Amino acid sequence: MNMTETPDQPEQEQRRKASAKFVVHSREVSSLDMREAMDTAHQSLTASLQLSFRALQVVMFVLVILYLISGFRTVEDSQTGVITFFGAIVGDDGLSPGLQTNWPPPIGGFEVYSSHGRKADIGHIFKPQIDPRLSHEQRIIKARPTDGLRPGRDGSLLTSDGDLAHMELTAEWEVIDPMQYAYTIPDALGNTFVEVALERATVHVVGQLTLEELLDKPLEELRELIQVEAQKTLNSLHCGIRISDVILPTIPEPPLTIQKSYASFDSARIEAETSVERAIAEAQEILIEAAGSNHDELLSFIEQYEQAAEIDDEAMMNTSLAEINKLLHSDEISGRVANIITSAQGYLAQIETTLGQDYRRFKSLLPAYREHPDLVIRNKWLDMYAEVLSNEDVETIFVPSFISMVRLSVTGSDSVAQLRHRNLLNQREAETYRGIDRLNPYTIRTSDINFNAPSRELSIKDGKVQGRN
Repeated sequence: MNMTETPDQPEQEQRRKASAKFVVHSREVSSLDMREAMDTAHQSLTASLQLSFRALQVVMFVLVILYLISGFRTVEDSQTGVITFFGAIVGDDGLSPGLQTNWPPPIGGFEVYSSHGRKADIGHIFKPQIDPRLSHEQRIIKARPTDGLRPGRDGSLLTSDGDLAHMELTAEWEVIDPMQYAYTIPDALGNTFVEVALERATVHVVGQLTLEELLDKPLEELRELIQVEAQKTLNSLHCGIRISDVILPTIPEPPLTIQKSYASFDSARIEAETSVERAIAEAQEILIEAAGSNHDELLSFIEQYEQAAEIDDEAMMNTSLAEINKLLHSDEISGRVANIITSAQGYLAQIETTLGQDYRRFKSLLPAYREHPDLVIRNKWLDMYAEVLSNEDVETIFVPSFISMVRLSVTGSDSVAQLRHRNLLNQREAETYRGIDRLNPYTIRTSDINFNAPSRELSIKDGKVQGRN
């Protein structure tokens, strides 16, 4: 008997194919046997369904576990990031290295990115585009003054004195505040922000220097200036980025045409520096020769006097002049200034010796002159007449008074003429020695005379004038 169809069901209703077929070989079947056969089928089906349901439960449990595990994330030491909940950033701090947990997607998520050792390279943005097959020396050799820079292709920097310069630099940066970084900058644009800040800082720093200052400035100092300026720009954006290092692969350089003639320019600059140093040394020697090693103090007093004279401050002028005179008459001043002062003091002593004696003599004659002027004049005339006639080279010629209108040609004695010639030579020799004594820088002043010690002696040693201790 085939049990797959039931006559009670309508024929138009489509039935599924039988999953089991029971065949009864006995022609005489009782209802009890039929019920037992159906129970066995039901039990088999129930066991099969239970097994399938349990397998499904295990699979669902595993899927749930895997789904929950998808909310775990391991953050490496060189990474950082933020946690999101339905796309919004949550928490006050970023991700730290280690195992992190969150709701599985799409409820929660992680934004993870590298935090250290990231590089921003502005490349040749400030360099001219030249055939890369040429070496640096070949580029300089082929450079011509007519070669220009094409905007949009060739890069350059403008210095404060209007010259052009070329530089190449890169930077290393890191994320120090992942929350600010996530709120401000998409991670894909992080390098772009740093490159823009680096370009802006380079333009500002170079724009404050002349071409000569830029070429002479140490690379370490130039790197620090650019790094500080770029960091200021990033700090103003509150983006959580810090520039850890700025790298200059090559030194700054002027345009190629200038480099071509830079050797002669460098030689001229060195020669100019040498000339300046030589002039300073010569000026120092002149000052030392003029006023000794303490010339700076004397110059400061002179400047004070000139400033006081400009503002018409008479009290300050008198004070400065007193300090100048005090310093000039002290033993701290030497050189030509001391020599001139010594000569002046000697000349003053000579004037006091000669004119002072005449003054005292005439002062003693003044009362007698006022009482008997003719007698005093006659007496002095006779004294002078006798003094003149007492000279060895004087010849006396008597001429009668009645021939006073007759011109006479008289020839003197040869011996008297020779005597006059010797006296003239002696006078000139004495004047010569007197001039040498005045110009002698080692003239001993009265205050320097010490018979129990060496006499005053000036010498220049190590740029300082030294005298008697």
